[in-house]
Amino acid sequence: MTAALQDALADHALRLLEADLAELSRAPRDARLTASGPHLFLDARKQRLDGPALDALFALLGDARFETWRERLLTGAVVNETESRPALHTALRDSSRLTDGRTAASLRAARAATATFAEACMREDVLDGHPVRRLINIGIGGSDLGPRLVHDALKAYRRERVELRFVSNLETTLVCITSKSFTTQETRLNANAARAWLSRHLGEAGANARLAASTANPERARDFGVAPARVFAFAGGVGGRYSLWSAAGLCLEIAYGPEVFDQLLAGAAAMDGHFASAPVEHNLPVLKALIDVWNRAGLKRASRCVAVYSSRLERLPAYLQQLEMESLGKSVTRAGAPLPEGGCGALVWGGRGSDVQHSFFQWLHQGLDEAPVDFVAIASLVRSADPRAKALGANLAAQGAALLDGAAGAGEHAAHRAMPGGRASTTMLIDDLSPQALGALIALHEHKVFVEALLYGLNPFDQWGVELGKTLANAILAGDVSGFDPSTRDLLNRLDLADPNSGPSD
Repeated sequence: MTAALQDALADHALRLLEADLAELSRAPRDARLTASGPHLFLDARKQRLDGPALDALFALLGDARFETWRERLLTGAVVNETESRPALHTALRDSSRLTDGRTAASLRAARAATATFAEACMREDVLDGHPVRRLINIGIGGSDLGPRLVHDALKAYRRERVELRFVSNLETTLVCITSKSFTTQETRLNANAARAWLSRHLGEAGANARLAASTANPERARDFGVAPARVFAFAGGVGGRYSLWSAAGLCLEIAYGPEVFDQLLAGAAAMDGHFASAPVEHNLPVLKALIDVWNRAGLKRASRCVAVYSSRLERLPAYLQQLEMESLGKSVTRAGAPLPEGGCGALVWGGRGSDVQHSFFQWLHQGLDEAPVDFVAIASLVRSADPRAKALGANLAAQGAALLDGAAGAGEHAAHRAMPGGRASTTMLIDDLSPQALGALIALHEHKVFVEALLYGLNPFDQWGVELGKTLANAILAGDVSGFDPSTRDLLNRLDLADPNSGPSD
């Protein structure tokens, strides 16, 4: 599909690369370059796109059998062929579309179990005679990035009596260990340290009473010492970077309460419904996917910057890094054939707009390479009476305009003051930062990654590159370094991680 994708876009790319983007943006624009969905509005009129190029992109959806694959995703059919699994993250929000009734019932039961436990944590005797007042969530990757993003964004909704981030009293502390496999090295090491710390002060029984676990491998969690009643399972078909909606969000459900967590799920489910039913030419995740594919496969832009104009969304770029680069960072198609250059997802990077304007935006404005920018803002915040919020909105608008129009150099050092302009951006406005709106924002990006993967012809639900590093690290810690190259073996010797008397690997 990717060769056909690039062939279909090549002529349009050559034509539009020669166009003046500032002039293009001032001409009547195709109505398909703006779209609205639950809680969100997207404006892509500063993209190097026009009607014929959009027609080509939408035609490619049909070639990729978009509607068939969308149905497979939403009904729980296998979409992850290398692991023979469905991708069940949308079913965590609404299981009614699943064709497998047993899986749907299991997901509902798991949701009920975490909600019950989250409410129980408010009792005064839940921790061996003490209430939960502080939470530690131990996880990495999707088990950490998702909960951190939501926690930063929704702090205003947190239960007053529960602190999720800081520890100052052992008796009232609950440790949530979040790991899909319960074998991830970093998580196990941190979990061991936390349990040892608790045991030194409270004894083994007291330590185990303060553990809870979210995992797809409940037996390992029980073997670790977590009481069976506090092991909350999620399905193997829930990928780590898609697991926020499952029991992997247990720490959030306790800290914010089941009602707020339900609202987060409801917002994501609303975006699921929009993705499932909106016509493709007015479908927000589809439009975002087509824009990103156009920039990567059509215009050969290797990266994309995400600039968020809200400190509460500061972790969004990091979250999207994992979601997109772990899903779309592949080198072969679903069938195992090599992908050509530009045939996989872009590098994603970014930060908080008010900060990064004073750092890497210099590169965006005057550097020799071009990276399209996603500007993200909370509309209700900018509309408020707070002058700081209004300044954020003004800066967001100014940066998009500056990238588009550039500036002619004048006066002394004119060449140094000149900016080429013609640099693309997309603006996304979120109605407010409610749990529903945040859920919709995250689900939008999940679905747009799925659509991108269809057009590239790759599987977005496995991550074998991640697994290789884990395997090699475990081999080193087990003392098996015989297969490593001389440079790596020397490094291990210098770090006292290998036997210096062992023979060369070659």
